[in-house]
Amino acid sequence: MRADERKKLTLAGVLFALAILFFVLFASPKREALQYFYDESEQQLFTAPADFIAPIKGINDDQLDGVRAIVIAPEGQCGDKSARRIAYLEKWSPQFKQHLEAAKRAKAAGQSVPNIVDRSQRKFHRFVRREDSPQWYSLNTDQAAKIIAALRTKDAQGRIPKPCTPNR
Repeated sequence: MRADERKKLTLAGVLFALAILFFVLFASPKREALQYFYDESEQQLFTAPADFIAPIKGINDDQLDGVRAIVIAPEGQCGDKSARRIAYLEKWSPQFKQHLEAAKRAKAAGQSVPNIVDRSQRKFHRFVRREDSPQWYSLNTDQAAKIIAALRTKDAQGRIPKPCTPNR
């Protein structure tokens, strides 16, 4: 191999190593999963980490008035803000929220947490409501079932809406 070919090969190897180093150093970190929440006092959507347990602090003060918002849109239109709408809002009871947060902390610490509330009783601690209604309904009620049915209700074109997340 001639000297000029060795120089070219060495330069190519150095450039390749620099490219790998660049991608390792500047690669974007794993994106955090986000969820839509709704500030009840501001009546406005905002995003927060998906593992937050509603109710959470809203956008304007320390009040726990941020509830999870189930946002839907026709398939393929989640990116179009005008096509999105809030199907319903949901939150947990204060007691169950404390239980879920304790379980989350224990899991992060590698510990186990006893199941304080039986799985069949969880529906009594989860509440839903429509955006335009002040009344919350326990998940075990007929009213709650009607509210959640919005996820399966076809639009004017006969399409079933799809849930949206801020990351999609």
